[in-house]
Amino acid sequence: MRILIIGCGSIGSVLAKTVHDIPEVDHIYVTDQKKDFAVHLIDSLDKISFVDISEIDRILTEVHLVVEAASQTAAKKYVPQLLKKGIDVMMMSVGAFSDEGFKNECFELAKNNHAKIYIPSGAVCGTDGIHAASSGAFDEIHLITTKGPKSLKGAPGIIKSGIDLDSLIEPTVVFDGKAKDAVDKFPKNINVAATISLLGIGFEKTKVTIICDPNTNKNSHILIAKGNFGEMKCEVNNVPSPMNPATSYLAALSAASSIKRILGNVWIGI
Repeated sequence: MRILIIGCGSIGSVLAKTVHDIPEVDHIYVTDQKKDFAVHLIDSLDKISFVDISEIDRILTEVHLVVEAASQTAAKKYVPQLLKKGIDVMMMSVGAFSDEGFKNECFELAKNNHAKIYIPSGAVCGTDGIHAASSGAFDEIHLITTKGPKSLKGAPGIIKSGIDLDSLIEPTVVFDGKAKDAVDKFPKNINVAATISLLGIGFEKTKVTIICDPNTNKNSHILIAKGNFGEMKCEVNNVPSPMNPATSYLAALSAASSIKRILGNVWIGI
């Protein structure tokens, strides 16, 4: 398999390093807005080479999978183009699918061009349970996320609200509402809400609560679901990525794990 990773930030970098030693991965192309962002990868890993973002078309005939690990903006720009060419795509900026028109376009393109869209579980646990229970009926799905000020700083939802994160002395709810609004206001912080929404009852019905805790150094997610299957509550306390505190290390690991599953012949827990 030959892979192209769009975005050399925390997720793209961890993913490249993790899948580099998989025997079935022959080569990894990486791209970003500037080559400087990828130097730490191309200088240390022999299977990796950089391709300019404006020239990715020239290598797409060699690529079996493209991983978008950049931003919702990048996802909206490149994913439809890739699907039109029948290329399989793994999306990390899954919050882009809160845009119903974009989601429908991508799903239709994938179907018509025999391409696949892969969405890893990301930094949350319990997606397997939501997936299984979706064959029945849900009464409620609620995601409660807690992060420190560094993880939430700069989010549009924080800027617009005027909340001074540095002045907080106790856990404070900074958002409480629909998943649709959560992924719009916190596009780099709450992609897991989009994944859960797609698996379960949609962006309008999935409830999200975001808490800023000045005393935590973890990114935690509590997933609560109730329905005719019963009830479930899943909790994970993630270590933030050293490169980007807004991103959990587990999110990158989930992408690498997904690639291993794609390459494998035995799928467990699907």
